[in-house]
Amino acid sequence: MDALAALASAGFDLAHTFDAAAAARAPGLAVLAGPERLGILIGNTRALWPPFTAALRDPALAAERDPLDRYTERAIDAAFPGARIYYGHRHYDGAFVPLQHLAVATGLGALAPSRLVIHPIYGPWFALRAAVVIEGEPPTRQPIPQPCTCDEACATVLARAQRSTDWRDWVALRDTCSVRTWRYSDDQVRYHYAALRALRRQEV
Repeated sequence: MDALAALASAGFDLAHTFDAAAAARAPGLAVLAGPERLGILIGNTRALWPPFTAALRDPALAAERDPLDRYTERAIDAAFPGARIYYGHRHYDGAFVPLQHLAVATGLGALAPSRLVIHPIYGPWFALRAAVVIEGEPPTRQPIPQPCTCDEACATVLARAQRSTDWRDWVALRDTCSVRTWRYSDDQVRYHYAALRALRRQEV
């Protein structure tokens, strides 16, 4: 699909198809219901970082309140013009679409005791950006087994992160996962957590 190739070149290298009608029956996902049934859950691994940082050379994008959200919308809107698109950073009917729950329900990843969604290849080192619903025949998906081994160390780091106000403790939780080959670069990690802190300060 040309749209998926275009998204991959922009750094959105995860495109997981699912049955939108089936998913819409789960709590929080009713917004996916409609005449179209082919859903595509779009996300990224560390592959996002090079094209996104190159795009930040555009002063207009760099000046956005959240450049990554704008970059995401531009790429996905261009790939699927006129489609129903539900972004993870936007509200629909007063609530966020729970993309993590969708990922678990449709077998993209599994929920670990650490409360992170773990992908069989990428571990916790991926992000979910949007769900797109278009015409097409959907596949049948099932939840997958937990792909990582969570032990006492994970529980200890999770407890510390839940008590902490330091973002590094949440990074440590991801670093504790046994599936870590696709870890983000330090620059990418810092960008995501710094952007999250800045948005929270603006919302206070």
